[in-house]
Amino acid sequence: MKKLIFIAFLFMLGVTVANAQGVRFGAKAGVNFSGANGDDVPDVSSRTGLNIGAVVNFELSELFAIQPEVTYSMRGFKDGDFEIKVDYVDIPIMADVTIAEGLSLQGGPIIGVNVTATAEDTSSGIEGDIEDISTLNIGAGIGAQYELPMGLFFNLRYDMGFNDIIDNDFDAKNCNLALSAGFFF
Repeated sequence: MKKLIFIAFLFMLGVTVANAQGVRFGAKAGVNFSGANGDDVPDVSSRTGLNIGAVVNFELSELFAIQPEVTYSMRGFKDGDFEIKVDYVDIPIMADVTIAEGLSLQGGPIIGVNVTATAEDTSSGIEGDIEDISTLNIGAGIGAQYELPMGLFFNLRYDMGFNDIIDNDFDAKNCNLALSAGFFF
């Protein structure tokens, strides 16, 4: 399954590059406010983390672009005395539709590969790895991006995972609100 997703990603990226009128590279960083949705996490609070990564914008027309990214994303949630820290390397592939000068709406799939997963009992300070963590976070995101004429941009994005964070009968899916700033070179 992982190979199929990777091959589909490479194919889509290749087709996009072949048809692109303008290609711009950039970098971005920001803050995440992440949590979890599901039957087993009804009253969790958010974890604040960072996101940092690289951006490529393939302009297909004046009003439409594809914007793939690779970001390190710190996610998780707090449940009582426990803080769950789950970090990913995310690969969002956003369709970017310009609605006004400098302002665009974005949406598309996000594939996250788990890098670390720990649980900490904040009352005792004991921390350990989470077993049965899902290797992938597959989801979708929507958002908006505003770009200044000099290449500085700001984006706001909400994304939600489709699969459970932990590979057992624990119903909890990622959700995240990201605020980022970046620059196209």
